[in-house]
Amino acid sequence: MAHRMQDKIVIITGASSGLGRATAELMVAEGARVVMADVNREAGEAAANAIGADFVRTDVADPAEVETLVTETASRYGRLDVMCNNAGVHAAASLLETTNEDFERLVAVNFGGVFYGTRAAGRVMAEQGSGVIVNTASNGGYLPTEGMAVYCGTKAAVVAMPKACALELAPKGVRVNTISPGTMLSGMVPDVAGVVEVLDRLQPIGYAANPSQMATGIVYLASDDANYVTGHDLIVDGGATAGRVTVGI
Repeated sequence: MAHRMQDKIVIITGASSGLGRATAELMVAEGARVVMADVNREAGEAAANAIGADFVRTDVADPAEVETLVTETASRYGRLDVMCNNAGVHAAASLLETTNEDFERLVAVNFGGVFYGTRAAGRVMAEQGSGVIVNTASNGGYLPTEGMAVYCGTKAAVVAMPKACALELAPKGVRVNTISPGTMLSGMVPDVAGVVEVLDRLQPIGYAANPSQMATGIVYLASDDANYVTGHDLIVDGGATAGRVTVGI
């Protein structure tokens, strides 16, 4: 199983922490040359230096910056094998209290960033006749949560849009898939004892995951092990979307 990504050129957005960093670490361990992208330069550079990757400061909400990230990576290394559109932001607010600014930021990063990354990578990969795009959605796209209407809406869009892209890019040798993580102890969830205990009880498998458990799904979809998988959303959520558990009658 080791070195499934040997010598692959991989871009990961939102890579300074959480799932992005865990994916970068696993990709490097599997033999990939990784370019980590994040809006936070200080954290991104520190993470890249720690794991032996490259770093490019990128705001995925800016289509020009995403285009530059992709084209310059492909130019530098001669190709682009994998694009992981992972960057995302979170904001919890009731529908009636959600501001226009919150709405626009969530849509710009969570959905716009995935679209811009898929489009830019798709152009390069279609030209070279190969490549894999993996987008990070959320099981919130299937199982919406009260007070998270916009976040869940953007993640549902990230589940749907790549399927259409997969249909368009399949004849060009490019696979497009999505991963929908469940609750995990990352930068979006406070690692506080009381909160963690509640989250653990909500997961049928008995505990909230750590980012490295989700990263295995991304590496699988990006690897040749999944060479016949495209247009698929891999739900990795400990059974949270499988159905309701018995709570006692």
